[in-house]
Amino acid sequence: MYQLYSNPRSPFSKRVHIYLQYRNLPYETLTIALEKLENRKKPFIQINPYGKVPVLVDDGFFLAESQAIIRYLEEKHSFDSPFFSKEIQKGALLNQAIQRCESEFCFPGSIVYFAKKFVPEEKWDTNRMKDSLKRIGRHFDILEGILESNDYLHENRFGFLEILYAPFIRQIELMEVKVPTKVGDWVKRVLEEPVVSRVLADSN
Repeated sequence: MYQLYSNPRSPFSKRVHIYLQYRNLPYETLTIALEKLENRKKPFIQINPYGKVPVLVDDGFFLAESQAIIRYLEEKHSFDSPFFSKEIQKGALLNQAIQRCESEFCFPGSIVYFAKKFVPEEKWDTNRMKDSLKRIGRHFDILEGILESNDYLHENRFGFLEILYAPFIRQIELMEVKVPTKVGDWVKRVLEEPVVSRVLADSN
């Protein structure tokens, strides 16, 4: 059985929980209390010197970073509907979309979310936050074009991209950014996916 070092407030941990449950892979959760700085102390800091969750344990093999964990498990298991196509160009387009998800939504979104959730308003870096919101707005406009003729972002089915986005789009109202119609419909579909709904509810 897999083990997953995780924290219920970590969106990156939630990605892996969603994936493991979506694929019906049995695992045990090992909670790291970030509020107690357990991620910066032994033994966890010896497992991941960057002090970040999630970390997957597979029979003595340790792997960090949510993307890397999901890719590893996809490659290890032969699923009937794999997330990654064997066609090189389709795979390349998915990798491109993954990078854009991280750089144009999740990273700028985290800047806004962290400030509004944990930083007093008088200490906000408003210029950085405004720039982040502009990037998110531009990204949503591009996604709107994709979703005009698709229900999902890649191969028109729930997949890797939706798992990456899910814990972050849940906080979309906090970002106070205009959400185009088709993007809003997609957000609703993703958050209503049973495994997504269950994992995000469990992490409250």
